[in-house]
Amino acid sequence: MSDHIQPDPPGALSTDRFDPSSPIDIRLPSGLPPWLARHLLRKGEEVAWLRGPRWNPEWERRVTHPILVFYAAAFGAVLVAAGVVRIESWPWLLIPTALVAGGMVIGSLFLVGIAAGYFTRLVVTNYRVFIVQGYEVCRTWNIDDLPLSLIRYTRPGRERASRTVDLEALQTMLGGPSDQFVDSKMIMAFGKQLDGIRARKNSGA
Repeated sequence: MSDHIQPDPPGALSTDRFDPSSPIDIRLPSGLPPWLARHLLRKGEEVAWLRGPRWNPEWERRVTHPILVFYAAAFGAVLVAAGVVRIESWPWLLIPTALVAGGMVIGSLFLVGIAAGYFTRLVVTNYRVFIVQGYEVCRTWNIDDLPLSLIRYTRPGRERASRTVDLEALQTMLGGPSDQFVDSKMIMAFGKQLDGIRARKNSGA
């Protein structure tokens, strides 16, 4: 598995998603679930480096998907509707069912939020560096956004010089253990650090 990422080719920022039926070889390190790779990776994108949670259960995709809140709201609406239908026979039923329905929606919001916070990953591909929480990307940086200390210039053979991400420097900047397991607080702190560098770079400071 490559330790470097190549600069973005023309059109690399396309919003096209990875087609699982495509013959393109997507190389996945341990820790990035295939279902998440299919959701996040663009065509031709390969994972080169990954840091994230130690525990990757099969049910992660269910408790981190925003649709869970929709299901809870739909079921809660059915409960309330049932309470309305029975209000003449059992008038006391409406308030408890409304409380249960509201509790289900609020509980599902907390569940998705907590699960997404735990399942936070820092991913480096051949196009970008990004942080994903649960099911969605919350921050992303192209190679142009990275500080010079994280960029390495190479000249393989007779080809023109190309930029790659220095993964050793990135690991040093991230801190923590050298294995692939890093907690969410450390990853988010790293993201804030990169955002601060990008802001200073854009302001010319």
